[in-house]
Amino acid sequence: MELGGKHMKRLKELAKRNVKIKNAIVGEKHDLYCENCNRKYDWYKFSNGQEFRHGCDCEMIELGKQATAKRKQRKLDDLFNQFEINEDLQKATVNKYEAKSEMQKFAKETAIEYINTFNSAKGKSLILQGTYGTGKTHLAYAIAKAIKAKGYSVVFMHIPHLMERIKSTYNKNSTETTEELVEMLSNVDLLVLDDIGTENTSHALSKLYSIVDNRLGMNNIYTTNLMNKELNQSQDWQRINSRMQNNARRVVMIGEDYRGRDAW
Repeated sequence: MELGGKHMKRLKELAKRNVKIKNAIVGEKHDLYCENCNRKYDWYKFSNGQEFRHGCDCEMIELGKQATAKRKQRKLDDLFNQFEINEDLQKATVNKYEAKSEMQKFAKETAIEYINTFNSAKGKSLILQGTYGTGKTHLAYAIAKAIKAKGYSVVFMHIPHLMERIKSTYNKNSTETTEELVEMLSNVDLLVLDDIGTENTSHALSKLYSIVDNRLGMNNIYTTNLMNKELNQSQDWQRINSRMQNNARRVVMIGEDYRGRDAW
């Protein structure tokens, strides 16, 4: 098939867009219309079966979406991995959790149920509440790892680290804004907020409320050492607690200090 000057010019443009033209053109149509990107395009088919739409932006739009998704996933991975956890917690799984009381056994059973029935389209929250050292963080992190391994987007945030991350967005050299961070946390398939109650300033409570409020109807796990009376100690806490309890199961964990057991 001989090509005129106009078509040769188009093929040079194709080459600039990294379209490999090592095979002969066996078919072409011109001035077609794409209803998706609302642009006119020329269609080419090559002898190796490759097809290309010159002028149609759909492929570039899709590549842009993929690049945006990859950047978002990298940010989510950074958020998931930024929590400085010890080696024992890194290896945490639900099966490795040693329940020593009936409350802890129920917590373990609930964790297994949460993982097995997880559905990003059907939000449910889990509140792990109780005394220090009963394995709340262990179970929460183990659930987060298991859900992430299924391919869902997951963020695990220790509250003090979350507040540090928010404060860092106020820096003029920050690569993200507070709104971008809150939006990211608001849209993941599962958000785990660990150690709620360790930050009690009005600023921290305001940001915590915004995040928890945005997560209504979604999948969340909250861990806290505060009991019900403390979670309702003020109007700010009442608002947060009310949002946390939306479609939630509260599991109270009281018992032997999980971290203080004899090592041998």
